[in-house]
Amino acid sequence: MIIFYIIAPVFSYLIDQHYQPLNWFQYGDTTCYGVMFDAGSSGTRVYVYSWSCRENKTMAYINITEKTLEYKVEPGIDSFGKDLESLKSYIDDLIQFAYENVPYTMHKYTPIMLAATAGMRMIPTFYQIQIISTIRDIFRSSKFLFHRDDWCRIITGQEEGAYMWLSINYMIGKLGITDNEHALTVDLGGGSTQLAFKPKQNIDNSEVNLRIPNHNQYKIYSQSYLYYGIDQAKKAIFENEIKKLDKNNLVYQSPCFHNGYRNTYKYNQSYIIIGTGNINKCVDLINQYLNNDKSKCIYENCGINGVYQPEIDSELIYGLGGVQFMAEFLNLEEYTLEQYFINAVKFCTMSYEEIQQHEIYSKNKYSNGNYFSVLYVYSLLSHGYGIKQNQIIKSPKLIGNITPTWTLAAMFYQIAQIDCEQDSPICSTIMNN
Repeated sequence: MIIFYIIAPVFSYLIDQHYQPLNWFQYGDTTCYGVMFDAGSSGTRVYVYSWSCRENKTMAYINITEKTLEYKVEPGIDSFGKDLESLKSYIDDLIQFAYENVPYTMHKYTPIMLAATAGMRMIPTFYQIQIISTIRDIFRSSKFLFHRDDWCRIITGQEEGAYMWLSINYMIGKLGITDNEHALTVDLGGGSTQLAFKPKQNIDNSEVNLRIPNHNQYKIYSQSYLYYGIDQAKKAIFENEIKKLDKNNLVYQSPCFHNGYRNTYKYNQSYIIIGTGNINKCVDLINQYLNNDKSKCIYENCGINGVYQPEIDSELIYGLGGVQFMAEFLNLEEYTLEQYFINAVKFCTMSYEEIQQHEIYSKNKYSNGNYFSVLYVYSLLSHGYGIKQNQIIKSPKLIGNITPTWTLAAMFYQIAQIDCEQDSPICSTIMNN
């Protein structure tokens, strides 16, 4: 069990502000800022958050109606293990974006942080150390506030899932109210996927204890699956099928591409992939990879690969990250799995030629690969996690004006642990001196 100790009043302050009238003038008109890097497997996205400056050691409160600035670059930082010089220019580009969106006078008060996820978890330790050390050096030499080394680190998948749960439930106003009314969150990245929720029954494993002094204590289930992100799953499934080919056969007929699709794929050598567009066979391959066979489950209920998972009993489900991308691609935001699959079938039954001529799909560079992706999301939610076909799922691109992501909770948890004189020019200890 992981216990998150959130220093008082931290999230209790956040909850109080969310549910009780707040005199915003207590902070004057001064706006403070924070820079948060989400270093994922496919790229790094930097967020510039803003809030009314703190006067004392409390939780910084972000108003979700105010737009958060963000910018993404590719590939992921895990690609730079052997090219640290290129990593420096890559990070500098993101920092420059932050400089341009934080007033110059506030640079020294602005925390800068980076949390790396699945992409970095999958590479050798030597490269992890090299990459993180290089970025820490860059942050130290920046104009921003880099308080300590753990402001730049690789977080665990379980932390990532718990932070997403905390962020979303805060953003939709579900913290500080009665039990069993919280949202379940599913997050899907390129390298991993996370599930987090507060089940009605006891949690036997993978428990995270979120302790919020002077307020509720949340015991949630948070589970992460490395190599089950959308990119890694696709790679594993395709390469497993290629291994089954006869030695001299360099043509792989894949059910997970549109009929008529043709391209090359490198795995030890170059193969030709020809799409056959068979939905049932593609779903079967995905389900085999997810490996959630109820007849072999040794627990009361299982998730992906037979891992313990309480049965999903949440009424409110948020599908985020890659789930949201695929839902949006299928023109969905609030939907059931039944509705999602109907839209997925409409897309997947189109031929490659029809996709190329389609008014919308032809302009989307990801359309060719999304045959697999839309079906993977469906199988992940239904077969992998056991979400019911008629359960409503929400996948908003924004909540208020903010992208729903785990970075919100990750950043403000860290800020709450430092004295306000470091990140706020109107901190009481400064003003009284």
